[in-house]
Amino acid sequence: MLKVLRFSFLLIVFSVSAGIISAQDLGSSNGLFRAPNPTTKKTSAGAPKKTAPKKMIPAKKTTPTVAKTQPVKPKNNAKSNKSSKTGELTRTTTARVSTKTAKSVNISRTQKTIQPPPLNNIVITVGEPTTGEFSELYERAIEEGNAARDSRNYIKAETAYLRAQSLKSGDSRAIYGLGNLYSDQQRWEEAERAYRTAIELDPLAPESNIALSFVLTQPINGTNLSERYSEAEKAARRALELDSQNALAFDQLGVSLELQGIISSETENSYRKAIRLDPEFALAYAHLGRLLRRKGKADESTTAYKGAIQLSNDVPTMILVADVMQSQQRYMESEQLLRRALREDPKNPTALYMLGRALTIRGSFEEAETVLKKSVEVSPNSFVAYMLLGSMYARQNKFENAEKSLQKALKVVSPNEKKRLAQEFEAVGDGFVRAGKTKDAARVYQQALQLDGEKIGLSGKLSKAQGI
Repeated sequence: MLKVLRFSFLLIVFSVSAGIISAQDLGSSNGLFRAPNPTTKKTSAGAPKKTAPKKMIPAKKTTPTVAKTQPVKPKNNAKSNKSSKTGELTRTTTARVSTKTAKSVNISRTQKTIQPPPLNNIVITVGEPTTGEFSELYERAIEEGNAARDSRNYIKAETAYLRAQSLKSGDSRAIYGLGNLYSDQQRWEEAERAYRTAIELDPLAPESNIALSFVLTQPINGTNLSERYSEAEKAARRALELDSQNALAFDQLGVSLELQGIISSETENSYRKAIRLDPEFALAYAHLGRLLRRKGKADESTTAYKGAIQLSNDVPTMILVADVMQSQQRYMESEQLLRRALREDPKNPTALYMLGRALTIRGSFEEAETVLKKSVEVSPNSFVAYMLLGSMYARQNKFENAEKSLQKALKVVSPNEKKRLAQEFEAVGDGFVRAGKTKDAARVYQQALQLDGEKIGLSGKLSKAQGI
């Protein structure tokens, strides 16, 4: 139920060169996490209607827009007496928010604050009255959010989901939808808070645990990555407790183990189990190919990668597989998939960002600039796109342009990314010094110092630029 498009396996830092391999794959554009079992939904007349089982990845002819799915119901779980429609949400690759009412949470009807802290200063409570009028307004807001997200209008989508959340804060779908929306834009910390809250509201939903595991495998500066990867493993295992036949959960378990440096039989078997459960699960083939290459099994790795490419017949899958390729610096191959994805979904922000990254690394700056500018137009709150654009300008000695892009990144930077952004400002300041523009250098160093006052040597650079 969450379309996930992920980034890479170890995190590429684009300041000066291609750098290190990125972390896991990002959550992409339209419907990857889907319910593995048949679900039941009601028609407008209220009669139950069986729907076909959903595959873990979109079928070959799936369009790039998010397909509607319903939450997976754990076996032996009490039937919910609520119903409605569902949509899907994620960063250009997560599933929509279901419009089917979430399972009720066993909490008293008195107002109760949910932890972790609420998003956007909106108090999240459960147990408020759910009149027919409120329910109708809620469903309308969910549908509006889904439609806006599909059209890449992220500001409108966020407003709609927040409105839905304020109407029925005890229903996990709006918060889950916000998590998907934030993932679309690589706003990982906000996505994490949203998914944690969704789990608090609906602890029996495997999708939210998979989504949380996915976000925890993203590289976030200023955090203890080993602890996050360990928690990602626990979240994946929890999802499997709730749904033992969930191919996405097995794949995510393999990813979380691999990120911890566990290149064991359990890691390989997790990927293979995902493939056995869903023989068309292209992303699992790509992950298996990466693991086999790390284990020195080149021929088997090549075969697995070929399977991943052959099965990449929809936008989210193309992006996900391309991301795994980029994690191993196979940028030319990733470009082919990303260009295919953008032909079908020209405004996909993740595909645009990843193509811009590949073009930047191989020095195709003119096209990279065009692609990255389009990415920030589509997703104006994307910190990573602004920062990459700034790094690309700096590599061409266009320091004025680089500073402007980094100033835009400054407006949307999260606390954990401030040191990373400070490094970019410092690099631009160094460029100004080399160009003999000490006044400009001093201004940029001052900005870097405000972001990271503990950086060794930065104060000295500022003093020297100021002629002190």
